[in-house]
Amino acid sequence: MFLFKPGVIDSILPVRCFLPLWLCLLMSPAMAQVSFTTVANTKDMGKSDYVQIQYSIENAQQIDHLEPPDFPDFTVVQGPSESTGTTIVNGAVSQNKSVSFVLQPKHPGKFTIQGATALVDGHPMRSGPVTINVRNVSSYGNSSQPNNFNPLPDPGWPSAEPQVDMETVIKPGENVAEKIRKNLFIRVDVSKKECYLGEPIVVTYKLYSRLQSESRVLKHPSLNGFSVYDMLDPSSDQSSVEKVNGKNFTVHVIRKAQLIALQSGDIVLDPVEIDNNIYFTKLEKAQSSKQGFGSLLDRLFGQESQGTPFSQHLTLDSKPVTIHVKPLPEAGKPADFNGAVGRYSIGAALDSKEIHAGDAAILSLTVKGDGNLPMINAPVVEWPANMESYDVSSKENINKETAPLGGSKTYSYSFSCTKPGQYILPPVKLCYFDPSANAYKTVQSDPVHVQISPGGKGKSSPVPVISIPTTLIAGGWVKNILWIIGGILIGSLGIYFLMRKKRAIRPAAVPAITEPVVPVAPIEPPAPVIDPLRESKEYAGSGDYGKFYASVNRAIWKAVSDKLKLPASELNKLNISAGLRSRGWDDEEIIQLKSLLNECEMKLYTPHYSSSDVVRTLEAAERVTAQLVTAS
Repeated sequence: MFLFKPGVIDSILPVRCFLPLWLCLLMSPAMAQVSFTTVANTKDMGKSDYVQIQYSIENAQQIDHLEPPDFPDFTVVQGPSESTGTTIVNGAVSQNKSVSFVLQPKHPGKFTIQGATALVDGHPMRSGPVTINVRNVSSYGNSSQPNNFNPLPDPGWPSAEPQVDMETVIKPGENVAEKIRKNLFIRVDVSKKECYLGEPIVVTYKLYSRLQSESRVLKHPSLNGFSVYDMLDPSSDQSSVEKVNGKNFTVHVIRKAQLIALQSGDIVLDPVEIDNNIYFTKLEKAQSSKQGFGSLLDRLFGQESQGTPFSQHLTLDSKPVTIHVKPLPEAGKPADFNGAVGRYSIGAALDSKEIHAGDAAILSLTVKGDGNLPMINAPVVEWPANMESYDVSSKENINKETAPLGGSKTYSYSFSCTKPGQYILPPVKLCYFDPSANAYKTVQSDPVHVQISPGGKGKSSPVPVISIPTTLIAGGWVKNILWIIGGILIGSLGIYFLMRKKRAIRPAAVPAITEPVVPVAPIEPPAPVIDPLRESKEYAGSGDYGKFYASVNRAIWKAVSDKLKLPASELNKLNISAGLRSRGWDDEEIIQLKSLLNECEMKLYTPHYSSSDVVRTLEAAERVTAQLVTAS
């Protein structure tokens, strides 16, 4: 038996010349019968040993679709490893093919490894099973291991995953379009086509191929109406092998992401479009028309050597997929529900055990679980009397590669207490909707005991600051004010008489005196520059939070337009970033502006509000608008 690699003999001319002599040496009196066997190098082994299983077909004229079985009780350490060959006996050509695996048992016992199946000379055949006895002992030497076998699998081994039979040859009578349709297509896999508002789903766009092609994405899938969290880098070419209708396909992942719907109703995932250049070899005439030595060479050197190469251009697109997003049920919805969907727990802790009156401290609330974790708002804390919170920040630790999104989100509440004593922060509740149980649930943190000691470490309490003016006004402060007013009057009279004297000497200088008065006049600023938020503050005070976020959004965009002198048609985030950088804004300030705009837009799609979020948004809007109206 001789093994040939395609293209090797073509490159060595003397081999072709002496090939008839080799064929004569290989001849024997008769052709052997076809055999299909299963061979194990051992049938008795320890639980940590290895066994090599080989499926072999010999003396066949045509071998197609050699499929090994599954190995449910074993781990595939190496394989499939394939070998093929051609034998010539008395002028007749026969094929030989084998597939081998190296397996390790998962547990002790007596196991039957089933045979493989194949289409041999046009007839289905199956090899026989073998029985392996696995004993509950450690490895007892190398007798159960194949020769020169490395028990650590080589990740670069070319047969580490199932092979794909490429359909690159167009035989006479074959339809090119039909061959492409069967061997190149796009699928969109969705974990759920019906979900609740706020419930994450996974969508995967895949390209399946058994053809030699160059492909590029023309139009990426539109995922409007969802918050998108990519599970894989869209620029990476993630590929694997999958079986479809009994055939192995190379699968390229175009995009894999988790989606969280921003509104209820039917949302369509638009298709992806892919441009493909496909390469084929077209056979000029049927292989069976050749006889004798020419037919033998075609089998040895491959049919492609006798064909004409050509290419085909094709644009593929996936079918649109509709996701039905159900609104969250109203029955049983808690009054303080703020949009959390999934399964969660909550815990509370203080950053310091020793807190002095008037000093700043931090209460941390950590929400753990899986679901729409990035979209959960800060829980509401019921602060005891004499305590006040003035700032809330958040930090996420979320694994976006798991489905649904899992991890934790920590909210830090800055607060202070004006009066010493012992306090108890009541449990903080978090209400969420559990899609798997189709019900609302509530979890809460443990109560937190707080000891406030008298006296501060340097930060004065708000109380003394307020009491200082009161004390001074009750004492000599009024007398000091009277002295100051008197001094101002005397100075004003002196300036008046000096002006009269100058006017008498130089009357033409009067305009020069009045010129500086113009910029001082309160007419120059047309309105309080921070007052774009006046309407927003009214909505916040009345509790109309939906109009509040819409008003803040409008006010910020108008302030940006006035700052950059841009018309509405040119207002986009790219132009804003470039314009603000040219006026001295750094990246952190631009990110804060974008975060504020994104938060307002998010609230318009997800109408789940809380008073603490409104206060935080209003404070951020005041900082941003104050900076936008500052001259640069």
